[in-house]
Parts: sequence; structure tokens; C-alpha cells
Amino acid sequence: MENKANKKSGKGPNQKVAQQSNEKSGKPIVRKSAAEVLAEQRLNDLGATKDVGKILDPATLDAIMSHFRTSLEESFAHKSQKKEEVAPFLVLLDPESIQTYLEKAWDLDRFVLDNSFLYLLSLDPKLHRTDFRTLIFFKDGRLIKTRESSNNVMRSFFELIGFSYDFIRGISTRVNGKEGHCVPYILGRYSFLPLSGPTRRQSSWVNLSKVQHYRALKGEKGVEIHCENQHVFQLPVRPQFFVDKVKQAGQTIHRQEHLLRNVLKNFDYVDGRKTERENNLLGNAFHAHTDRISLISMEDYIRIFQFSFAETALKHPSLRDNPVTDEALHLLRENLYDDLPHLRNASR
Repeated sequence: MENKANKKSGKGPNQKVAQQSNEKSGKPIVRKSAAEVLAEQRLNDLGATKDVGKILDPATLDAIMSHFRTSLEESFAHKSQKKEEVAPFLVLLDPESIQTYLEKAWDLDRFVLDNSFLYLLSLDPKLHRTDFRTLIFFKDGRLIKTRESSNNVMRSFFELIGFSYDFIRGISTRVNGKEGHCVPYILGRYSFLPLSGPTRRQSSWVNLSKVQHYRALKGEKGVEIHCENQHVFQLPVRPQFFVDKVKQAGQTIHRQEHLLRNVLKNFDYVDGRKTERENNLLGNAFHAHTDRISLISMEDYIRIFQFSFAETALKHPSLRDNPVTDEALHLLRENLYDDLPHLRNASR
């Protein structure tokens, strides 16, 4: 009779037991979510780990952890070593020393040069076996090669700084009282030396602010400069040429700082000296005795700036064939040099 009743109700013995247990607990059956299942598995894994700790003796566990720590230390040490191991540049007078750097350099046609470059080398296809025109070495080990000419790269950089090479060269010529080629580009923290006249030919450039010391190469026509981060470059210039240009750059920096101190003093700014130049080539006093450098007043500097702006404008290619240009330049020079005695000996 009971079986017949079960068949009629559609409930078997097992279903009846499950129903009784649900009635006793008073709780409905709830399916677990995926997150809850994963959490439960994680708890089971942790329990298993504790069981392993009970199974393994302390000496074995200590040996495993020690090996694990050693592996981690070696891994991190290897990674940090890789980041720090940047081989310093060593560029010799021999053109073959450039080939390795050419192969490693990034090929970029458009980029923004910054003041961290050390040496901008104008490539000669006859010497360096390449169709690239410029190779640039940076302080942090970067290398860039480009088909853009060296003077164009520097010209773009001067546009970012705000003053062209011709303008700075004109001011330096007026201040020093004589015409000259390879005039250093000096403006505040920017100190660049062209190794040949950039107004006539493509030139290599050295960032003088990054040079710490130099020495003349014995038996060779060259100078070896030592830059920050132990980078070394041998330059194909006469030692006396390099000495004279460094001296000229140092004098220009001293005059600019004198002018800046006067301007800041007039505006009640604190007078001070930048510390970044104290330990490099231009910051050392061996190449120029500052007490012997003739200083120029702020008023005279402003007049020289005015003349340089006018001269730069009159030398624009569009005015090159205009007969009035030469006459205007002559009048400007006559009026300026007659009033400034220390510039009377400058070439006109």
C-alpha cells in the first residue's frame, strides 16, 4: 500500500528523505556561485599546504625556503645589473671605431635633440661607409643616426632654445672685439662648440657643459675629451684650437653671469651661482682668470643685442643682393663702434 502511495505521489524514498532533511533544517537549497567555489578551493589548498608543513620536517622546509630566497636574489641582481651595465663610449680618431656605434644606433629622421647629448658627429661617407649624415651620442648611452645634416639638427635645437647660431655668434664677435670662425654657442646652460665653421660647411658639435677634462694626444693632431659617465671622444682638432675655444667659452659665460647678476640685483633676486658648472671643464678656473676679463655694462649689452638683431635681419638671404644692405650695415657699425671703445678694434 505504501509503495502504491509513493508511485501515485511521484516521490521515491530518496526524495522523501531529502524533503525531511529540508524540513528539519528549514533552509532552502542554494547553488554556489563560481567565486564561492574558487574561494572554497583556495581554502582547501591552504589546508593542504598546512598538511605538507606537518608532513615535512623543519630542516627540509628551511632548505626549500633558503633555495627559493637565493634564486630570487640572483634573479633581481641579474636584472639590476643589466640596467646599469651601459658601456661608456670610446670614439677614436680612427673612422673604423664609428662603425660599431652606427650599427647599434636608432635610425630616426625626425626627433627632438636635448641638452643631454655629448657629441654630434657629422659623418663623411668617404670615411664612415654609410649613407647616414649624422651620429649623435647621448649621456645615458643612447645613439641616434639620421640622414639629416648635423647643422640642420643643431639649427632645429637652436630654434627651441630661442636664438640662432648667427645671432649668438654676432654678439660674441662684438664682445670679443674680433671676427672668428667656430665661435662657441654660449647662452646660459647651453654651451656648444662647433669643430669647424658651421656657416660654411657641415660641422661636428661638442656639448662643452658635459666635458669634465681633456688632454692633447701625443704624436697626433687631436684632443681627447672625457665627459660625464666616463664617455671618451677623440676629436680631430689641434690642441691649441681647443684650448682657445674653451677659454673663449669660459670668458663668455663669466660675462653673461655678470650681466645676469646685475639684472637680478635690480629686481631684488638673490644673487647666486649655479652648482652644475663647478665640477666640469667650463667651471674650472685654470683656463681663464676672471679678474682679468673685461666686463661689459648692461646698457652696452643691450646696445650690442640691438645691433645683432639688426645685423641678422639685414643678412637675410632675401636682402643679400640689395645694394642698400651694405650701406645700412656700414652705418650701424660706425654708430655703434664709435661709442663703445672696447669694440673699436673689431673687424668691420
